[in-house]
Parts: sequence; structure tokens; C-alpha cells
Amino acid sequence: MTKKQCGIIFTLLALILCVGMLAAKLNNGGLNDPTDLSQVLSTEKVNEEDTEALNQKNYFYESRSSREQQDSATIQTLNSIISDSNTSKEQKEAATKELTQKTMVKDNEGRIELSIKNKGYEDVLCRLDSNKATVIVKSPAGLQENESVAIQEIVQDISKIKDVIIEVQK
Repeated sequence: MTKKQCGIIFTLLALILCVGMLAAKLNNGGLNDPTDLSQVLSTEKVNEEDTEALNQKNYFYESRSSREQQDSATIQTLNSIISDSNTSKEQKEAATKELTQKTMVKDNEGRIELSIKNKGYEDVLCRLDSNKATVIVKSPAGLQENESVAIQEIVQDISKIKDVIIEVQK
């Protein structure tokens, strides 16, 4: 080993020791700063408009999260049916068909949401059933007739479903 390699190794060891000492000091109470952002936010008064906006944001987040969890559970169940060696051929074909349909529905919902968001809406949630589509749009003002027609056309073009229900969240 050359002198240069020894110097590099000892320098790195010294840096590791310094970082370790710094981490130990911070973990022993250095992170209990009273001006911490979480404490500032918890003591700050939140007005009604902020609470309402947060609830609406939570609505879209929770609805989307719930839908994703249900879809993931369904897809996992279908995949387990397909991969099970004890499953009959007819059941595997039915599960494969349902999995394909579920994947297409998820894709269509995502494409519809993205297309409507591209029209300038803040947030959109789309649910597709076998013969009905429900679109929830976040809009501070209500929808005009031409905006509703544009949303219906997007849904019909992508999913081929003609029965479209449009709801507005402010």
C-alpha cells in the first residue's frame, strides 16, 4: 500500500468518525428545536378556507387511494387464480378476461383524469363501471354547459360509455 492510499484511508476514517460524533450529538436532543416546522404548524390557527381546501384535497386523495387499494387487491386475487395449478382452465380464462378488463378500466380512468386535468381543472376523479361513468371535478365555480359537454365527450371518446355523471367539488 502506498503512502497516498494510506492517507486517503485515514482521511476517510476521520470523516466517518466526525459524522458519527455529529449524528450522536444531534440524536441526543439537537433535534428538539422549538422553532421546528411541525410545532409551528400545530400551534398556528387554521382558518375555515384552509380547512375546507384541505378537506377537498383529502377527499380526492382518499378516494384515489381507496380505489387503488381495491384495484390492487382485485388484481392480486386474479393473478393468484391464474397462477394456481389447481385452478381449472375455464376459471383461468375467466380470471384472465377479468384481469384484462380491470387493467383496461384502470387505464381508461387514468387517461380520462389526465385529459380533463389538461383542460385546466385542478383535480379530477373518474370511476368507470360497466355501463356508467362518474366524474368528480374540482372547480371553484360551477361548470358551464359547454364544459360539461367537453367532459362528456372526453369520457365517451376514451371509454365508449354514454351514461356520464358529472359532480363538482368546490
